[in-house]
Order: sequence, then structure tokens, then C-alpha cells
Amino acid sequence: MNSVRPTMNRARSERAGRRLSTALLLSLVGVAAAAGCRKPPPDEVVYTGQGAGPGVAQPPGSGGSAPVPSTGSGATSTTAASSTIATTSGAGGAGGAGGGEPAPGDVCPPVPVAEGPFSKAKLITAAADCALNRACEFEAQARALHESAAALARGPGEPSAAAARGAWLAAMAVWQEVELFRFGPAASSTQPGGQDLRDQIYSWPLVSRCKIEEQIVSRAYAQPSFSSSLINGRGLAALEYLVFYGGGDNACSQYSPINANRTWAALGAGELAQRKADYAAAAAADVLAQAGALARAWAPEAGSFREKLIQAGQGSPVFATEQDALNAVSDAMFYVEKELKDWKLGRPLGFTEDCVTPTCPEALESRFALASAAHIRANLRGFRRLFQGCGEGGEGVGFDDWLRAVDSADLADRMLQALSGAQSAVDALDLPLEQALSTDRAKVESVYTAVKALTDLLKTEFVSALNLELPQSSEGDND
Repeated sequence: MNSVRPTMNRARSERAGRRLSTALLLSLVGVAAAAGCRKPPPDEVVYTGQGAGPGVAQPPGSGGSAPVPSTGSGATSTTAASSTIATTSGAGGAGGAGGGEPAPGDVCPPVPVAEGPFSKAKLITAAADCALNRACEFEAQARALHESAAALARGPGEPSAAAARGAWLAAMAVWQEVELFRFGPAASSTQPGGQDLRDQIYSWPLVSRCKIEEQIVSRAYAQPSFSSSLINGRGLAALEYLVFYGGGDNACSQYSPINANRTWAALGAGELAQRKADYAAAAAADVLAQAGALARAWAPEAGSFREKLIQAGQGSPVFATEQDALNAVSDAMFYVEKELKDWKLGRPLGFTEDCVTPTCPEALESRFALASAAHIRANLRGFRRLFQGCGEGGEGVGFDDWLRAVDSADLADRMLQALSGAQSAVDALDLPLEQALSTDRAKVESVYTAVKALTDLLKTEFVSALNLELPQSSEGDND
């Protein structure tokens, strides 16, 4: 026992250090997003998300460079790499509303359903298999998005643009579920097994429209350094602007070189459309490369993060105990408390100190695709996969089974009821969230209230009943 205690104390100390680093990073993100309520995120943001560890794949191309569209044609000179995940003849998980079906020819391994009584090991394995399934399906959607963006670059026009928009919506329907699986490779490099892959794929709220527009003029997307450029000008967030916004204006100040030197104004409508399309193709290729890295990191093979997770407490180099692993998974579930409730709803509604007007529509997540409500729906689906089970209708092992195993069935039922209530509140929005914020504020507030009913249980009774630790971002949060 005496030989184990120093190890346990050291693990707690390391965990506390990781949480402090994460808190600092979240504070920086919060400041950047808060600034977005008054003006676009500043270009001075220097975080590139390049903290990934060894083995993270770079975008296709020689030397890890980004794909470079050929001049004028927009055709990319690379072929996206496929992941090494094994496939089966079984069906992949459902993508949900707004798309999400696997691309033709791509089949993801189904999530096995454990039999017999509950155990922590079964819950950890279920979470790992669900993360694997979601990562695999997102890679399939990223491949379809890459193909659509490349087609748009080869022939800009409404038919190809519409196809690219549909592919982006389908990819986001899956990605917004993956957001709830921010443990392991998708997590910050300050977290156990983290490789910063989430920010490489989707950096919201660190997004700068002006940065994207400056890179349209400079054609930075065609440079080998694009894959290591600032994350606020890459990824799925940049792709939203590129394929959904058709205006000819820009959001940069008069002091930006593209306005001061009139290089933006010099672009004709046709040239601007072609550059946006070329940029979209490069960004989609980068997303696909990062999606492949995420899928490979979860692959069911020796040395993968999946293996390290399911071996928690049995020699895992990352998790000394099963409880450590379950803390990491439960931390990821708090996405619905901070990012969803506070950032996606609270900031636009003006419930935060950084918004000094009645509402802050600038803080909405999806201002070009008008898909903010769809993103929230997908977030809640992802939460259900972890809390209730990853299969259809919540089939499989989830945290609700753990609650029932420790005689907290009533809490499990109340949390499932609150989850259903939050989903119903979002479904009750008759208008896009972006429009409802100004014309039907009461319904948007009802979504916030319904989500808060779930998160209140999550950060009080849930963590207490299962002896889990609160994430640093939620400690001391009384709202």
C-alpha cells in the first residue's frame, strides 16, 4: 500500500497540473470568443494548434505540405490518404439529421453491445468503441467533403457549390457529435493522450473571417506552410465561410493590407469565386488529413489510444486506474455545460459579462450556414451516445448504467428526462437559431433553460454519485 500511495499522489498532482493548463487555454479561448461579440477575432492570435505529438499525419503532399491547387484550374495535386481502420460488413452509426450517412464505399465498424452485468471496464470499452466509430464515420464524411470541394475548384458554379454546401452540412452533423469525444487524440496536448486534433479540424470559436479573406488575396492556402498556419483560417470553420458566403465584401478594417492596398477590390467576381473554391479545396484536403490522423489514433491495433484507454488500471501508460480513464471521458461530456450552454447559447443571448448589449448575434456558431441549431442537436446526440449508449436508441453501455449499478437509478432517469427535454426544446425552434434570436427570443431562452437543467445535474449529483472530478472549467461555476 505504501508503494502505491506516492504513485497515486503523483498522478493527482499531474492531473491538477493538466487541469490548470487547460483552464488557461480555455480562458484564452473565452477572451477571443468574447471579443468576437464586438468585432472579429484579432489576427494577433498566435496559437496554431500545432501541439500534436509524434505520429499525427500531415495533410497529403510531399514533406507534409498542404495541397497546392494548380494555377487557374483549382484542381488539387494530391490524393487524400485513407485511414487504417479495419472495416466490416456491418452498418456504421447513424449520422443524424442534416446528413451523416457514410460516403459510398466507406463502412465503419459497428459498436459492439456488451452483455452481462455492468463493469467500469465495459463502460470504458464502450466509450472507446464509440469514439472509434464516430472518428471513422467523420473521416468518411471528410472524404466526401474533400471530393465535393475539389469538384467546386475544378468548376465553380451553383451546382457544384450546392454539392459542397451539402457535403459540409453532412460532415458537420457527424463532427458535432465527435465534439463530445474530446478525450485522447482530439483533446488538448495538456490532457492524457491529447494530440490537439480537434482544433486542427474545427477551431471554433477561434475563427477570423478577416484572416480567411486576407489569405484569399495572398493565396496562402496554396503554400506548403498552409497546414501549419493559424487555425483561425483553416478547418471546417473556414470552409463554412468559403462555400456558404457569396458576398463580395470583406470584414477587414481599412488598415488591413487587402483594403489599404486595394488588392481585394482588384479581384473580379469570377476571380474571387475561383480563389474561394481553390481555398475550399485546400482546406478540405487539410481536414481530411487530420480526420485520417484522428481515425488512425483510435484504430483497434497495438499502440493505439483505444488500447491505452481500455487497458486503464491494467498497465496502461496513460491511465493508472479505471477511475482516471472515466474522469477523462466524463470531462469531455462537460462540453454541453461550457461550450454548448455558455458559449453557443449564453453568449448570443447576452447572459455573459462580455456581451454588453441585449443580444450578441456575432457570437453565434454558424452565421453563414445558419446551422447553429443543427449543431446543438448533434451535440446532444453525442452526449446521449456517451451517457446512455452508442447504439440506435441509446443501446449499449453508458454512464446511466453505472448510475443504476450504484443505486442511483432515479438520477439516471432524471438526467435522461432532462436530455430529452433539451432535445425537444431545440426541435421546437420554428426558425433558424440565428433568426429566432431576434424574432423569438423566448424560444431560444427555453433551449438554454432546458440545457441548464441537464448540466445542473451533470455538475452536481452526477459527479458526486460516481465520485468523479469536476473539470477545472466547471469548478466554482454556479450558474
